[in-house]
Amino acid sequence: MRILASVLVVPTLLLAWQWWADTSIERRLSPIASQIAGRDVHVDCQTIWGALIDVQPREGEVIFDRDGVPESRIFLTHDTCRRLARFAGKSRHRELDCLSGVDWSQPTPLGFGDPCYEKASRTIYAVLILAHEAYHTAGVQSEAVTNCYATQSMAYAAEALGSEPNEAQYIALAMNRLLPLQPGSYQTNDCNRGSPLDLHPKTPEFPTELPIAPAHGIGGRKGLASGA
Repeated sequence: MRILASVLVVPTLLLAWQWWADTSIERRLSPIASQIAGRDVHVDCQTIWGALIDVQPREGEVIFDRDGVPESRIFLTHDTCRRLARFAGKSRHRELDCLSGVDWSQPTPLGFGDPCYEKASRTIYAVLILAHEAYHTAGVQSEAVTNCYATQSMAYAAEALGSEPNEAQYIALAMNRLLPLQPGSYQTNDCNRGSPLDLHPKTPEFPTELPIAPAHGIGGRKGLASGA
């Protein structure tokens, strides 16, 4: 019996640690998503055990009902939550240092296969996914529009997770320049200052408002979910 008890202790502790890790990052992410969405939102991180049997090709998800009303729950895959957990609590991230050296005046300053893209992209996309799914909970269904709105709140999400302001702005700038390169329905060439997708068209800053704030939850365009 003692041997059996000892054998059971390890998996029990592992399960407890995994539960604590998941709930900790969920508590960190949920208020950020809520501020972006302008409503109370709960982030639900996939467990490592769920990831082992998950074959669906997505990083995050918000369920809409048949009337087009979204849930207030955001599902994020285990890998996405893990990347965000690693990002949280740090003011600078080594994989993003190269962004300050990119020539942003070029037509395609950051492209697939570039050394900086290879270093920074997984972190950039993790922050995007959090903001992207938050806008889905606000009622936005178009993937391209959601990506544009999310890009405008990425600096806020990054800073809320601990990133220093300059780095947070580079994350949003990088994603804005990557939007035309996204696949299929996620692609847009219209995410620009003064465009119909600019949530603050009367200000010169884009994609990040200064001071940094969520582009919808605080001071964002009213009636975002309805397109008003």
